[in-house]
Parts: sequence; C-alpha cells; structure tokens
Amino acid sequence: MKRMAKPKKGAVPELTPAQKTAQSWLPIQDLHEGCLFRPDGGVVAGIQISPFSLALKSERERTQAIQGFQAALSGLTVPWQLLSLYRPVDLDSYLASLDTATDAATGTRRRVLGDYARWVRQQVQTGDSVERRYYLLMTRTGKDAVAEHQQSLRGLTDDLARIRGFRADVLTDAAWRELLFLMFHAGQAAVES
Repeated sequence: MKRMAKPKKGAVPELTPAQKTAQSWLPIQDLHEGCLFRPDGGVVAGIQISPFSLALKSERERTQAIQGFQAALSGLTVPWQLLSLYRPVDLDSYLASLDTATDAATGTRRRVLGDYARWVRQQVQTGDSVERRYYLLMTRTGKDAVAEHQQSLRGLTDDLARIRGFRADVLTDAAWRELLFLMFHAGQAAVES
C-alpha cells in the first residue's frame, strides 16, 4: 500500500478533477470567521460601509466626514481596496403597496401618492432602481491573519463610528456570502434574497 505524503502546513491541497470543475475558476479556498481565504495564502476581511449623503450635511460636517475617513484609511498598514457594487432593487411589492395606499386615499393625498407611484415606475423603467453598496477589503498573510484582522477591524469600525452619520459593519460569513452572490450573480440579486 502506497502512503500519501502529508501536505505541508499552509499548502493548498491538490484538487480532484471533480473539484477542479467547480472550484478552479474561483479565487476562494474557504470562508469562515468572517474571513475569505484565498488559494495563494491571502486572508481577506473587511467592512461594509453604509452610504450616506454628504449633500445633506453642512460644509463643516462634510469636511469632518471626509477627513475622518481619510485618517482611517491612512492608518491602515495592510493592502486594502475599496469596492463599490450596485444591486438592482425589485420594487414590485413596494409599487403594489403604493397602489393600495393610493386607492384608499382621497383628495390631495390620492393625487400626491399617484404622482409618486408614477415617478417610481419611471425610475424602474429607466433602470435607475439600484442601491449602491460599499466595502473596504483588507488582505493579510500569515498564521495570525484572522486574529489580526478581527482586532484591527474592531478598531477601524470604532474610528469610523466617530464620524457623524457614518456606519460600518464588519463582514460576517453571511455578509461575505451575500457579497459573493452579488459579485457573481448580479442579475439575480434583485429577485433573490
């Protein structure tokens, strides 16, 4: 009986032909503890940044938000990337509820709701019904990469929380799956939860 050589620690195991068909085109080896593990040994973690309108802020608040975000990014000591993705939004159920509210309304309220419902339908027809999602992704290598990510992400989200109106959440496994689905199945993202 032939003994198989024990794989080296950190080495990427050889894939069977069946596994190669499903996995060889994805740059992902594993996903757990809020981190995405790449075949090259890189460990990627990140935060999702909720969008907010700078136009609704005063000049002083705008400056503070931009400088705060710039300071947070300047403090990063690992390679990072900002990722911006759009997600189509399915507004059919929202339009149905608007139609119900319009039918139940009277007078001026009915007219205003009807005008608004027409505007929403126009946005859907022109393809403007999307939401934008923002992610800050960071890569580390080494055996302590997961622990280092978890520690630095807590500090980063605390720093960003000091910016008025700014909200950032550490990517969990579920959030990673949603991000990957959005990246690889953007057309279906509007109709599948």
